[in-house]
Amino acid sequence: MNLMPDNSVAGVALRMLQETPLCDRCLGRLFAWLGTGTTNQERGRSIKLTLLMDADRALKSGEKDESRLVVSILASNGMYGPARLVAEGNGIEYETRDKCYLCTLDDSSPFDEIPKIAEDIIQGLDSLEFETFLVGSIPSPSLVERQDELNARYSLSSAETLKAHFNRELGRYLQRALDREVDFEGPDVVFIYDMEQRSVKTQINPVFIAGRYRKLKRGIPQSRWDCKACGGRGCKECHGTGRRYQDSISECIGLPSQEMLGGSKFKFHAAGREDVDVLMLGDGRPFVVEVSEPRVRRPDLVRLAKKINRGARKKVEVIGLELTSRKKLQQLKAGASSNIKEYHAIVETGRDLTSKDIVMLQERFRDIDIEQRTPHRVSHRRSDLVRIKHVYEIRAKRKKRNRLELFFRVQGGTYIKELVSGDEGRTSPSVAEVLGTSCVCTTLNVTAIYGEETT
Repeated sequence: MNLMPDNSVAGVALRMLQETPLCDRCLGRLFAWLGTGTTNQERGRSIKLTLLMDADRALKSGEKDESRLVVSILASNGMYGPARLVAEGNGIEYETRDKCYLCTLDDSSPFDEIPKIAEDIIQGLDSLEFETFLVGSIPSPSLVERQDELNARYSLSSAETLKAHFNRELGRYLQRALDREVDFEGPDVVFIYDMEQRSVKTQINPVFIAGRYRKLKRGIPQSRWDCKACGGRGCKECHGTGRRYQDSISECIGLPSQEMLGGSKFKFHAAGREDVDVLMLGDGRPFVVEVSEPRVRRPDLVRLAKKINRGARKKVEVIGLELTSRKKLQQLKAGASSNIKEYHAIVETGRDLTSKDIVMLQERFRDIDIEQRTPHRVSHRRSDLVRIKHVYEIRAKRKKRNRLELFFRVQGGTYIKELVSGDEGRTSPSVAEVLGTSCVCTTLNVTAIYGEETT
């Protein structure tokens, strides 16, 4: 029998085992992508069994020297029980080893710790509501380095990483213990095991709730607006509240959601935003509230809507609440500037208007593009750019000789107040430019938003 016969799986495995103690799992992992439908442990055990059977046959055929060495290697560095029986039956000496080079940390293997790790995870759940999970790990750098060194020395191109191997084994164990499903795309929770620290971190992924909100009172910003004078610390100007406005859309919706789900914080996302002095009517504005680290993942959304609406005291109301996903949140953000929005406005003009003015205005703004440079009023928080926006139509009614009622149908992201006033030429064409007089929007409401998918 030739001890180092060739570059077969068995030959490479034997050469590694002669120098390196390897358990069944880790030996199998080094050839993980060869053959399917088995585990790394079964694969490693099969390699050792094949080597032992060849050596035992050689022993029985009188080929003593090399076959005795193979049995000794398998019994010592291979930590293979059947090889130890053969060695003892044939008077072959071997050193008893039980620490695998690729998975032993502080005299134990993380694979052997899996039952205890799972027990710690289960005990730490504390009534956490979830249906799906995923396992992650932080492998020991020294163990990773050891496998990398073996991969390079023996030109192993079919090895699996320690991290992937461990994650799968712990995941399988937890799947049985928890009776929950593994989800690789969007798990409710992720359990992350640190091999060196021997600790588990439970990462609770956020819950996303979609819906539409209607803003029924002016003077409410979409997000919290701190007092400019004190920066939110509290002063005489804000009566110690630290706030310029006491309410916000995001808090009216986000805080009750966070409370009901037992989350640690929330983020509010919407398909655009209306100004503080603008109402959001019609079917409302699409939004998604993201609740971090929720203990509850399947809330009663009817009850939540009632809770939000009751707390908002007829200033804000939500409709159509439903659970959604991060993917839909991304779609909400991406589509905010490409959807279609309708507005109703009251406009004061610098001169008396005629019926011809109304006809001219409607004809001029039928299905055209306009150029809007970032308005003066938002230039402190938005880049100074020229944006092309589409105006589908403007319908006009004369309320008084110098007062118009306008109905706009425009592309999302269009600044309506500036479309009316011209903003000192930064928006063109504008209502003021077409009419040849100053125009000021005194009242503005959003009446419809189309084109957003949030479910």
